[in-house]
Amino acid sequence: MEKKRIGYLEILRIAACILVVGVHVSAFSIEQLDATSVNFKVMNGFDCISILGVPLFVMVSGALLLAEEYPNSIRKFYLHKIPRLLFLFFFWLLFYNTVDFIEQGKAWSLINVRREIVLNSLLGKGIYHLWFLPMMVLLYLATPFIKSFAADKKRCILFCILFFAGSVFVPTMLKFEFPYRTIVEGLYEQFNCAMFAGYVGFYLLGHIIHAYCPVLPKKVLAGLTALGIVSIGIEIYVCNLYSEKTGALSTILNTPFSINACIACICIFILCKHLRVRGNRLTAGVSKLTLGIYLVHPFVLYLYKKCGFGTFVCTRRHRDSPCGAACGIR
Repeated sequence: MEKKRIGYLEILRIAACILVVGVHVSAFSIEQLDATSVNFKVMNGFDCISILGVPLFVMVSGALLLAEEYPNSIRKFYLHKIPRLLFLFFFWLLFYNTVDFIEQGKAWSLINVRREIVLNSLLGKGIYHLWFLPMMVLLYLATPFIKSFAADKKRCILFCILFFAGSVFVPTMLKFEFPYRTIVEGLYEQFNCAMFAGYVGFYLLGHIIHAYCPVLPKKVLAGLTALGIVSIGIEIYVCNLYSEKTGALSTILNTPFSINACIACICIFILCKHLRVRGNRLTAGVSKLTLGIYLVHPFVLYLYKKCGFGTFVCTRRHRDSPCGAACGIR
């Protein structure tokens, strides 16, 4: 299966990588903006769309690794994949902690290096984006067992329903006020849904869509397209509305575990599968670079900012504002 290219999964992986980078680009200096400004609304909209990147990454991994034809080798996961991710995690922590050490202008002494670089790296402290690797390590640890479970279609679908109910639907509803909310929240806290929480739900969703989703008629696909667009639109509207009300960035629905984001990811995955795009050397080559792009992109953004550039969609009337200065226009 590793030799056989699956076109739509390659495209999804590339798109997910672009979205993940987009999260950090859109959030570059967004908190400097007035929550009522056009720049803020545009950048917050990009951020809301980009939040779909990580769950799509996980869904692609589930589609590949949980497939029946993929070698179910505990040895491969435990002696190859997991050590590789752990090496990348600590190597890049050391790299980014060293960059931060230099940026802060700290003295190069054995004590400082040991405490600020080595110890912080061993403790897992440092750059914001590397949390993804430990999460994938845990999924890899569980994959040989999840795969046996995922072979049963009905059990797999049932788990995803429970995941959606316990980790997506109820938590999203509890972000808003509604009648008897206190009772629902109290019961939710008592009936801990940790068993159905986390990215394992997206992991199985990717497998279900890839392995079991039938060919759908064009009318259904058109409906899914509309549903995905509406879901993302509501997410952007609500986040901008709450940001404007509070005067600060609101991420009330800007999370992979919101109803809107989950529905959008499902729609995008199904639609991409029905594109029936064939794999080619270009998509395969770029797809293989996605992990490297993910690991190095914060450093590229750091250099970009050091050069005085920004990511705001500035207009002329913003050039004399603090936002204009942040954009490097002056």
